[in-house]
Amino acid sequence: MKAKIAIIGKGNIGWAIKQLLKDEYDIKHGDITEGLDARDISQVREFLKGMDAVISAGPFAINKNIGTVASEMGIGYFDLTEDVETTEFIRSIDSPSVMMPQCGLAPGAINICAAGMMNHFDSVNEVMMRVGALPRFTNNEMSYYLSWSTNGLINEYCNEADAIYEGKSIKVMPLEGAEKLTIEGEAYEAFNTSGGCATMCETYENKVENLSYKTIRYPGHLNHMKFLFNDLHLKKNKDVLEKLFDKEVPRTTNDVIVFFVKVIGEIDGILQEKTYLKKIYGDEKFSAIQRTTASGVCSVLDMYINGKIKSKGFIKQESISWDDFIDNKFGKVYS
Repeated sequence: MKAKIAIIGKGNIGWAIKQLLKDEYDIKHGDITEGLDARDISQVREFLKGMDAVISAGPFAINKNIGTVASEMGIGYFDLTEDVETTEFIRSIDSPSVMMPQCGLAPGAINICAAGMMNHFDSVNEVMMRVGALPRFTNNEMSYYLSWSTNGLINEYCNEADAIYEGKSIKVMPLEGAEKLTIEGEAYEAFNTSGGCATMCETYENKVENLSYKTIRYPGHLNHMKFLFNDLHLKKNKDVLEKLFDKEVPRTTNDVIVFFVKVIGEIDGILQEKTYLKKIYGDEKFSAIQRTTASGVCSVLDMYINGKIKSKGFIKQESISWDDFIDNKFGKVYS
């Protein structure tokens, strides 16, 4: 008998998750456009009856209700959020079942990859995680088109980010820490955004000298964002900014994910560097951001259903085996 999986949210990512899972699982899919208002916890309780696990693929604001009900019913919970406060709420739930937020691309796959690479070192000096969800072609001044949640994008541009500096966990400001990157001959910029480190700073404090996550963009994007968010103070008016982006910034499915991890440390007494780079492109069925985000959560869900994740309660991304993740039929997109 197929396991029963509920998916809440029928946006681009929710649709992609269903497409990946529908042949392997019995899927129940709901969305506010079809009458399921996840802000009403009683509706969530009714929707999740008889399910084995739930994936929240909607706005992060609905995750608290979904996580609460999943715990009450003892079913597995998975989400895609980069929102730190929401993740802390999910973590605070004393659940008899798996509670696994942050299961997408970043946070998610990037943390699993970085932790897996770190395991090859005797000691680690530096961990650099860099991810960009980018249009393949753009000619506007901000060098960017929308490919995923506008709400999520603005949220990670506005909130403080976590990092480890000289062994200590610290907070860093979003849209700061600018650096230039050249990857396979192409120029990029990277800067601090929130959520990408997931729980790694807590896990590796006093064990790693420096650890950071930054978002990759094409050169010039950061200055335009600083003007909007800081100079015009639109970070205090997120609703205005979200409406502006949704109205004036084109959406694209012709995108590419740049997935980059570098670890520097000692192996057998020798200082060494290891790098993992993957560029993932969209195709006629899925955009790159759909494929990578959906594959991330589908991989860990499938591992859970098939007994590869045995723990209960809150599960950290970095506790997942990278080898098992990319060996999974869904996680192979990252291999």
